Amino acid sequence: MGKVALFVLMACMMIASSHAKATLTCEQTTIYLTPCIPYGMLGGSVSPLCCQGIHSINAAYKNGDDRRVACHCIQDTAAKIPLIDYTRINQIGELCGSKCPFKVYPSTDCNKVK
Repeated sequence: MGKVALFVLMACMMIASSHAKATLTCEQTTIYLTPCIPYGMLGGSVSPLCCQGIHSINAAYKNGDDRRVACHCIQDTAAKIPLIDYTRINQIGELCGSKCPFKVYPSTDCNKVK
């Protein structure tokens, strides 16, 4: 029984440490990028608030863990939004004059984002 408890404890520590490096949360990502949803659904022009969010999220990335968290969050949120256009989503960074470190599609493997 002691070996099982030790194994479970070690597994929990490994899981916790693998997420400890990320400083950006999904909640923060959602707050930054919510103003971009209308453009992702309807097109038109990208709002200044959306561009401010894009610049803020790019400034918040401290490492690959942050980018992977954001990728998963964007991917999960976009999948819940009807009529979302992934081509438009992936154009927002460029339209706001900011490079995006990854592209998000339903097929994107966010675990491979560097």
